[in-house]
Amino acid sequence: MNESPQYAPERELLLATHDFPCAYVVKAFGPGEQEFRLGVKAAISGVMGDRAVYSERQTRSGRRVCISAVLDTNSVDEIIAVYEALHALPQLRFIL
Repeated sequence: MNESPQYAPERELLLATHDFPCAYVVKAFGPGEQEFRLGVKAAISGVMGDRAVYSERQTRSGRRVCISAVLDTNSVDEIIAVYEALHALPQLRFIL
C-alpha cells in the first residue's frame, strides 16, 4: 500500500466549507530565525505568487514565531499545494 501522507485538510471538507475564489488563512509555526521566515514566504509564493498577505507573532523569548498568511485562493488545489510546500520545510514545527 503506497499512500502519500496527507498534509492538508481533506479536499471534500475544503470544498464543503469554502466558496472559491476566497481568502484562506494558513499559520506556520517554527523557529524565530530569518531562515524560517524566508522559507515560509518562498514556499507560499512558489504556489500563490504575490497573492498572499503575511503577518507574524513571536514568542516573548523570540525563539519561536507564528507566520500567518492570508491567501487569495482560486481553487482547492492551491490550498493543498501550499500545505505540501510548507511541509517540505525542515524547520516547520506545526501548521494550522
